[in-house]
This record gives sequence, C-alpha cells and structure tokens, in this order.
Amino acid sequence: MQGTEKEYIQAREQRSKTLKKIMSLVGCVSFGGTALFGIGNMLKSAVQESPQVETAAVVSVEEQLQKTARGYESVLEREPENMTALEGLVKVRLEMGDKHGAIATLEKLVGLYPEREDYKVVLEQVRLEVEE
Repeated sequence: MQGTEKEYIQAREQRSKTLKKIMSLVGCVSFGGTALFGIGNMLKSAVQESPQVETAAVVSVEEQLQKTARGYESVLEREPENMTALEGLVKVRLEMGDKHGAIATLEKLVGLYPEREDYKVVLEQVRLEVEE
C-alpha cells in the first residue's frame, strides 16, 4: 500500500510542477504580448501625432506673441511713454515678423530718448532689413 501511495504523491507532484510550468509560460507570453502591443500602439500614435503637436505649438506661440503685443499696447494706451512697454512691443513685433510696426515703435523710442544710441542702431538695422 505504501508503494501506491508514494507513486500517487509523486504523480501528483509531477502534475503540479507541469501545471506550474504551463501557467508560468502562459503568464509570460501574455505579459510579453501585452507589452509589445502597448509599445506598438505608443510608437504608432507618436508617429501620427508628431505633426499635430508641432502645429499646435506653433499656433500657440503665435497666439502668445499676439496676446503679449496686445498687453503692451494696452499699457501704452494708459502710459504712452512707458519705456518698458515700448521696448517689449518692439521685441514682440520683431519676433512676429512685423518689422514696419517695430520701426514705428522704435521711432517713438528714439524721439522720446534721443540720447540712447542703442535705439538708433536697432532702428537703422530694422530699416535696412525692410529695404532688402
């Protein structure tokens, strides 16, 4: 009787080990497949969304520059000789590519502060760029 009991226990242990191996294999394959599927989707969406993200960033930069310019203009409505607002408006207009608007603002700065050589130099540089 002990022989059959021993055989039964060994057979049971063997089935248990085999079942554990099968379950481990199924788990590893499932995990690997899920990970590969997730990485594949992530790469696919990154490739597809790249142009949209760049366009949104460009639009938001342009909108931000316009918003900043409007802010400086509103300050200048209250304080037409505010040097900080005038300088900021020149910088923003140059970043936006509005060289004619920058020239008008620089001319005002040169008129208000004729002792400032840097304003005159920048005004001449922008005028030369417009003429080209």
